[in-house]
Amino acid sequence: MSNLNEKIYYNALNIATNSNFSLMAKLKDYFGFFEKIWEQDDYNEFSNAFPQFALDTIQNFYQQKQNLDPLKEWQKLEQFGAQLILKDEENYPPLLKEIPDAPLGIYQMGEFDSNLIPLAIVGTRKPTTYGKTAAEKITKELAERGFLIISGLAYGIDTIAHQTALENKTQTIAILGSGLNSIFPQANKKLAEKIIENGALISEYPLDVPPLKHHFPARNRIISGLAYGTIVIEAPIKSGSLITARFALEQNREVFAVPGSIFSLNSEGVHQLIKSGAKLVHTIEDVLEELTMIDDSKIQKNLSQHILPLESLTVEEKKILDIIKQTNKPLLIDEIVNLTQLDVGTVNQIITLLELKNLIKLEVDGYRLKF
Repeated sequence: MSNLNEKIYYNALNIATNSNFSLMAKLKDYFGFFEKIWEQDDYNEFSNAFPQFALDTIQNFYQQKQNLDPLKEWQKLEQFGAQLILKDEENYPPLLKEIPDAPLGIYQMGEFDSNLIPLAIVGTRKPTTYGKTAAEKITKELAERGFLIISGLAYGIDTIAHQTALENKTQTIAILGSGLNSIFPQANKKLAEKIIENGALISEYPLDVPPLKHHFPARNRIISGLAYGTIVIEAPIKSGSLITARFALEQNREVFAVPGSIFSLNSEGVHQLIKSGAKLVHTIEDVLEELTMIDDSKIQKNLSQHILPLESLTVEEKKILDIIKQTNKPLLIDEIVNLTQLDVGTVNQIITLLELKNLIKLEVDGYRLKF
């Protein structure tokens, strides 16, 4: 079966089943290929093979299948400018592929750099002034250090995260609970267009699917699944952001929580996460510190390349950081003095400043980069 045919028929099946991904997965396991599923015209074969599904589910699918032209639907997708990436393709996001219920396929508009470190930022649709400020600050500082920001295009914290990422010249990904041709909320349509220019929109739903209520909890697993960790900024007890955090935990990803006022309902969900073991975030160094513990060569390489805010350092500070980085081992003060040709007093002063900036740490055998 050609890969193009598999995409054409996957798209058609997604439409015909009304995005019943459980049914689609069972059909794929049974028939082996999406094209073979579509070619199967024996209704009894479907109904007998899947007794776990309600009869009307099979009937509706079979009826939809008879009235749908896969090629026409594929041409609509191409004309719209979207791409479909199946789970078995090389360009399917590797982090997303790891999660237990990874989408069989994703629709995407735009492109993003797969070498960037992805982090999700989510929160309430009705943030306080504090929540807005915190979201702007954390997103800006992560953007300045080259992170890829993921969120859900919703009102509130999601919107702030996307906008701040774009304003600070980093890429961002918005995960939709609707098709790519059905942006929700409509007020964020222009934001979505800007995201396509410097990032991507992603959905598991066909092009014209509306934003149905039950889609949003499901899409939250993709937000967390695409990221190494999820940062929650303001979330009431009954918040979709807590669903995203729960998915992150189930996916063995990091969960970070920004504490808020004890007098705010928006803090209750976040504080509950902290009580349950989420990493409290006071500064982005709390996030970076946790990421250094992840045993992943890609993330460690990217941390070393993107985390250090070199533009804000003095010439001497950069010199010492470069020496520590190049030697790739802890260095004692006298070794740093010899390698930099700076006097002891200057080196001691700069080392203290770099420690205060949380860029280096002292170990038993000397100083090394913290990130």
